[in-house]
Amino acid sequence: MSKIYGLTGGIASGKSTVLNLFRQNKFVIYDADYVAREVVKVGTVGLQQITQQFGEGILLPEGTLNRKKLSSIVFSDQEQLAKLNAITRPLIKKEILQTIETNKKSSEKTISIFEIPLLFEGNYQNYFDGVISIYVEPQIQLQRLMKRNGLTKKVALEQINSQMSMDEKKNRADFVIDNSGDLANLTKEFNKLVAQL
Repeated sequence: MSKIYGLTGGIASGKSTVLNLFRQNKFVIYDADYVAREVVKVGTVGLQQITQQFGEGILLPEGTLNRKKLSSIVFSDQEQLAKLNAITRPLIKKEILQTIETNKKSSEKTISIFEIPLLFEGNYQNYFDGVISIYVEPQIQLQRLMKRNGLTKKVALEQINSQMSMDEKKNRADFVIDNSGDLANLTKEFNKLVAQL
Protein backbone atom coordinates (compact mmCIF):
# COMPACT_ATOMS: atom_id res chain seq x y z
CA MET A 1 0.00 0.00 0.00
CA SER A 2 1.39 3.38 -0.92
CA LYS A 3 1.68 6.21 1.57
CA ILE A 4 1.50 9.93 0.94
CA TYR A 5 2.77 12.62 3.30
CA GLY A 6 2.07 16.34 3.20
CA LEU A 7 5.09 18.64 3.41
CA THR A 8 4.76 22.25 4.51
CA GLY A 9 6.75 25.12 5.96
CA GLY A 10 6.80 28.89 5.94
CA ILE A 11 8.15 31.07 3.15
CA ALA A 12 11.97 30.74 2.85
CA SER A 13 12.03 27.77 5.24
CA GLY A 14 13.90 25.62 2.70
CA LYS A 15 11.07 23.58 1.17
CA SER A 16 12.87 23.32 -2.19
CA THR A 17 16.05 22.06 -0.53
CA VAL A 18 14.14 19.42 1.44
CA LEU A 19 12.20 18.38 -1.68
CA ASN A 20 15.52 17.90 -3.49
CA LEU A 21 16.65 15.56 -0.71
CA PHE A 22 13.42 13.57 -1.16
CA ARG A 23 13.99 13.50 -4.94
CA GLN A 24 17.59 12.28 -4.52
CA ASN A 25 16.23 9.49 -2.31
CA LYS A 26 13.76 8.42 -5.04
CA PHE A 27 10.54 9.55 -3.37
CA VAL A 28 7.61 10.47 -5.63
CA ILE A 29 7.10 14.25 -5.42
CA TYR A 30 4.01 16.37 -5.98
CA ASP A 31 3.99 20.15 -5.77
CA ALA A 32 1.00 22.37 -4.95
CA ASP A 33 2.71 25.38 -6.55
CA TYR A 34 2.73 23.47 -9.83
CA VAL A 35 -1.00 22.77 -9.39
CA ALA A 36 -1.56 26.46 -8.55
CA ARG A 37 0.12 27.49 -11.80
CA GLU A 38 -1.87 24.96 -13.81
CA VAL A 39 -5.28 26.18 -12.58
CA VAL A 40 -4.59 29.77 -13.76
CA LYS A 41 -3.14 28.98 -17.18
CA VAL A 42 -4.55 30.67 -20.28
CA GLY A 43 -7.98 29.26 -21.09
CA THR A 44 -8.74 28.07 -17.53
CA VAL A 45 -11.74 29.01 -15.40
CA GLY A 46 -9.24 30.17 -12.77
CA LEU A 47 -7.63 32.81 -14.97
CA GLN A 48 -11.04 33.93 -16.24
CA GLN A 49 -12.31 34.46 -12.67
CA ILE A 50 -9.12 36.27 -11.56
CA THR A 51 -9.36 38.62 -14.55
CA GLN A 52 -13.02 39.34 -13.74
CA GLN A 53 -12.08 40.09 -10.12
CA PHE A 54 -8.88 42.12 -10.58
CA GLY A 55 -9.23 43.49 -14.12
CA GLU A 56 -7.34 43.03 -17.39
CA GLY A 57 -4.40 44.93 -15.86
CA ILE A 58 -3.15 41.78 -14.14
CA LEU A 59 -2.48 40.10 -17.48
CA LEU A 60 0.78 40.20 -19.42
CA PRO A 61 0.58 41.20 -23.12
CA GLU A 62 0.40 37.54 -24.24
CA GLY A 63 -2.59 36.92 -21.95
CA THR A 64 -0.85 35.05 -19.13
CA LEU A 65 -1.11 36.05 -15.47
CA ASN A 66 1.27 38.78 -14.30
CA ARG A 67 2.16 37.13 -10.97
CA LYS A 68 4.35 40.00 -9.78
CA LYS A 69 1.56 42.53 -10.28
CA LEU A 70 -1.02 40.28 -8.60
CA SER A 71 1.33 39.66 -5.65
CA SER A 72 1.82 43.40 -5.13
CA ILE A 73 -1.98 43.81 -4.94
CA VAL A 74 -2.76 40.92 -2.58
CA PHE A 75 0.22 40.82 -0.19
CA SER A 76 -0.45 44.27 1.20
CA ASP A 77 -4.25 43.95 1.34
CA GLN A 78 -5.92 41.14 3.31
CA GLU A 79 -9.28 41.75 1.63
CA GLN A 80 -7.81 41.34 -1.86
CA LEU A 81 -5.88 38.26 -0.73
CA ALA A 82 -9.13 36.73 0.55
CA LYS A 83 -10.77 37.39 -2.83
CA LEU A 84 -7.91 35.70 -4.69
CA ASN A 85 -7.95 32.72 -2.32
CA ALA A 86 -11.72 32.34 -2.77
CA ILE A 87 -11.09 31.84 -6.49
CA THR A 88 -7.96 29.70 -6.52
CA ARG A 89 -8.19 27.52 -3.40
CA PRO A 90 -11.23 25.44 -4.44
CA LEU A 91 -9.67 24.78 -7.87
CA ILE A 92 -6.33 23.82 -6.36
CA LYS A 93 -7.95 21.66 -3.67
CA LYS A 94 -9.95 19.68 -6.24
CA GLU A 95 -6.76 18.82 -8.17
CA ILE A 96 -4.77 17.96 -5.03
CA LEU A 97 -7.48 15.68 -3.61
CA GLN A 98 -7.71 13.83 -6.93
CA THR A 99 -3.95 13.23 -6.88
CA ILE A 100 -4.05 11.99 -3.26
CA GLU A 101 -6.97 9.66 -3.99
CA THR A 102 -5.26 8.17 -7.06
CA ASN A 103 -2.06 7.75 -5.05
CA LYS A 104 -3.77 5.96 -2.16
CA LYS A 105 -5.52 3.55 -4.55
CA SER A 106 -2.15 2.46 -5.95
CA SER A 107 -1.07 -1.05 -4.96
CA GLU A 108 2.62 -0.13 -5.26
CA LYS A 109 4.61 0.25 -2.05
CA THR A 110 5.71 3.81 -2.66
CA ILE A 111 6.07 6.79 -0.35
CA SER A 112 5.04 10.08 -1.94
CA ILE A 113 5.56 13.61 -0.71
CA PHE A 114 3.11 16.38 -1.57
CA GLU A 115 4.47 19.85 -0.89
CA ILE A 116 1.71 22.30 0.05
CA PRO A 117 2.84 25.67 1.48
CA LEU A 118 -0.68 26.41 2.83
CA LEU A 119 -1.37 22.87 3.99
CA PHE A 120 -2.97 23.70 7.35
CA GLU A 121 -4.65 26.86 6.05
CA GLY A 122 -6.34 24.73 3.38
CA ASN A 123 -7.21 21.94 5.87
CA TYR A 124 -5.38 19.23 3.94
CA GLN A 125 -3.87 17.52 7.00
CA ASN A 126 -6.59 14.84 7.31
CA TYR A 127 -6.07 13.58 3.77
CA PHE A 128 -2.45 12.51 4.35
CA ASP A 129 -0.80 9.63 6.20
CA GLY A 130 1.10 12.31 8.12
CA VAL A 131 2.29 15.91 7.87
CA ILE A 132 5.95 17.00 7.80
CA SER A 133 6.68 20.62 8.66
CA ILE A 134 9.96 22.40 7.98
CA TYR A 135 10.88 24.74 10.80
CA VAL A 136 13.36 27.59 10.74
CA GLU A 137 14.13 30.19 13.42
CA PRO A 138 12.12 33.39 12.63
CA GLN A 139 15.22 35.60 12.43
CA ILE A 140 16.90 33.20 9.99
CA GLN A 141 13.69 33.01 7.94
CA LEU A 142 13.60 36.81 7.64
CA GLN A 143 17.26 37.03 6.59
CA ARG A 144 16.89 34.24 4.01
CA LEU A 145 13.76 35.78 2.49
CA MET A 146 15.30 39.26 2.24
CA LYS A 147 18.45 37.83 0.64
CA ARG A 148 16.67 35.38 -1.71
CA ASN A 149 14.07 37.80 -3.07
CA GLY A 150 15.99 41.07 -2.62
CA LEU A 151 13.29 42.45 -0.32
CA THR A 152 13.30 45.19 2.28
CA LYS A 153 12.72 44.11 5.86
CA LYS A 154 9.22 45.66 5.78
CA VAL A 155 8.11 43.77 2.64
CA ALA A 156 9.68 40.52 3.83
CA LEU A 157 7.86 40.78 7.18
CA GLU A 158 4.58 41.48 5.36
CA GLN A 159 4.99 38.26 3.40
CA ILE A 160 5.94 36.25 6.49
CA ASN A 161 3.08 37.69 8.55
CA SER A 162 0.54 36.90 5.81
CA GLN A 163 1.15 33.20 6.60
CA MET A 164 0.51 30.96 9.60
CA SER A 165 3.44 31.20 12.04
CA MET A 166 6.29 28.68 11.96
CA ASP A 167 5.54 27.70 15.55
CA GLU A 168 1.93 26.86 14.79
CA LYS A 169 2.91 24.75 11.77
CA LYS A 170 5.52 23.00 13.90
CA ASN A 171 3.01 22.26 16.67
CA ARG A 172 0.38 20.89 14.30
CA ALA A 173 2.71 18.63 12.29
CA ASP A 174 3.35 14.91 12.87
CA PHE A 175 7.03 15.29 11.93
CA VAL A 176 9.33 18.33 12.07
CA ILE A 177 12.56 19.03 10.18
CA ASP A 178 14.61 21.88 11.66
CA ASN A 179 16.33 23.79 8.87
CA SER A 180 17.87 26.55 10.98
CA GLY A 181 21.39 25.18 10.45
CA ASP A 182 23.53 24.37 7.45
CA LEU A 183 23.02 21.68 4.78
CA ALA A 184 24.96 19.04 6.73
CA ASN A 185 22.65 19.58 9.70
CA LEU A 186 19.59 19.47 7.44
CA THR A 187 20.75 16.18 5.91
CA LYS A 188 21.00 14.66 9.42
CA GLU A 189 17.47 15.89 10.23
CA PHE A 190 16.25 14.49 6.91
CA ASN A 191 17.78 11.04 7.47
CA LYS A 192 16.27 10.91 10.95
CA LEU A 193 12.85 11.72 9.45
CA VAL A 194 13.04 9.14 6.64
CA ALA A 195 13.77 6.41 9.19
CA GLN A 196 10.38 7.21 10.81
CA LEU A 197 8.26 7.19 7.64
